[in-house]
Amino acid sequence: MAIFSLLNEAFVPVVAPGGERQLVSLRESLLNARQYRRIDAGHPLQTAALYRLHLALLHRALAGPKDMEEAARWYRQGFPAERLEAYLDQYADRFDLFGPQPFMQVGDLNPAEVGENFRSHWVRLSAEEGSANTTALYNVEARPGGERTDALTPAQAALRLLEHQSFALGGLIKRFTTAAKAAPVATAALFLAEGSDLHQTLCLNLVPYRGGPEDAPPWERPPLTVADIRAIYAPEQELLRVPGGYVSRSAWLSRSILLLPEETEAGTVIRTVGFGAGEPLDGPGEGTGANIDPMVSLRPSRDPKNDQPFPYKLRRDRLLWRDMNALLPDPAAENTPDGKLKVRPGRPPETVSHARALMLEVRRQAAPQQADPPPSQDEAEEAFVEEGTPDAIAAHPVIPVLVFGQLTDQGKAFAMRQETYTLPEAFIRQPERFRDDVREALEDAGLVGEGLRQSVRWLASALLSKGGEREPHKDDVSRLAAQIPAEPTYWAELDTPFRTFLADLDRMTRQQARARWQSAIRRAARSGWRTAEEAAGLNAVGLRAVQKAGGPLGKALAILRASPQTVTEAKT
Repeated sequence: MAIFSLLNEAFVPVVAPGGERQLVSLRESLLNARQYRRIDAGHPLQTAALYRLHLALLHRALAGPKDMEEAARWYRQGFPAERLEAYLDQYADRFDLFGPQPFMQVGDLNPAEVGENFRSHWVRLSAEEGSANTTALYNVEARPGGERTDALTPAQAALRLLEHQSFALGGLIKRFTTAAKAAPVATAALFLAEGSDLHQTLCLNLVPYRGGPEDAPPWERPPLTVADIRAIYAPEQELLRVPGGYVSRSAWLSRSILLLPEETEAGTVIRTVGFGAGEPLDGPGEGTGANIDPMVSLRPSRDPKNDQPFPYKLRRDRLLWRDMNALLPDPAAENTPDGKLKVRPGRPPETVSHARALMLEVRRQAAPQQADPPPSQDEAEEAFVEEGTPDAIAAHPVIPVLVFGQLTDQGKAFAMRQETYTLPEAFIRQPERFRDDVREALEDAGLVGEGLRQSVRWLASALLSKGGEREPHKDDVSRLAAQIPAEPTYWAELDTPFRTFLADLDRMTRQQARARWQSAIRRAARSGWRTAEEAAGLNAVGLRAVQKAGGPLGKALAILRASPQTVTEAKT
């Protein structure tokens, strides 16, 4: 029988302090996390799934942290190694990929016994190579036809298993049931705060936890069997299951999978797997209310009939910085028909909020005890403004935030993404002021971006009208405007300046940072409009169209040059 213990075999890809990459065991990455810089599988979904597994294990092994003081103690002193090792030893047999109770699998899902229609090539576990309900992300034309014979090593299979259980999309499956539900975070953007080493990263994202037996992960529960799955999908009624908390949501058996090892001269490989529907998740895949995933940001609902917040998702047409408020959502207020004010709640990812609170607690514990009472919030903010120089800020760490996720459309994945944004000291010390600064910066960019969009439409209309000879159809205008890459040029050129703006909130006054950001907006707008001018051409029709169409953009830039009060009034 093949053996591959995730606790003892090297499969977790980590980066050492010197930058070299290596594979280590799960026991090593948990107990000696300070020795490594970070987890990095070179694959966004696998990296996120590995972090989620580490956090789930720490929550269950240490039953905490119970509060911020304990979280700060673990951050400074390390995790209680004896408790962690005892837990790993207690469930060691459940972490073997090929044991009698295989890790995160259904042990009796052997196609030779339950039916060959349950057999799939391992590629079924891959997001980027596609399957029956996903679109291949890369090299679609190069996908081999017929029977595939390539295989995975056990270490590679472990990563694919974790990836699929966390990010499987819902859709047609025809194994145990017609259609399977999506994994808990299949389409949500996941936010992870990053420290200077792996131990700090785990601490920054290990939110307070008091989970009980109801939140037990698969390795603590009786193993799931084929009979259990068939009962779930009995014709009378599908038995949906509600996650018991953070851990069960991070270690959800979204699909019934059994890795089928083969022995070759090169060692054990996995070519095929047993595959079918898994445990159907009750409610939306990303959850709502208290049971929401701590890595997920909730945005206020825009639906007047449903005030439940919705999970923030990555979008094809925009990078995260344009939605930076997803890290800092505040309740959205609106007037209802009866004249009352209704608040539609949002929520930042708990991981990011916890990272900020933990940094403040670590500083508090490290600061010498003073006889004087601590300063008030207003006094602290004034002190921060006075300290806002490079020398003063250099003593304080910033918080890089990693964002993972796959981009989907109508149940099909077409890309995956990993981005990093560094939240400055201003976020730690003054989150409300930081939120306001970010909101104003995004409004500035949106104001000019809308002016540019309107000018491009005017340009398209003028080109199609051929000097006013006819009135073009609005659909023709939209199609031509979409072919003029002015807006993509504008937004792409603002990516780096926005990151600079975040850093400037520590290095200079708020007014100086905003002025520098607005200068970048003007440069990007001019660059975008030059793209439109080139698309129009240098002939007489093109030149006349350019001259006629620049009005909306010019008006937006004029508002941007005005006082902040004028800008605010113009936007409202």
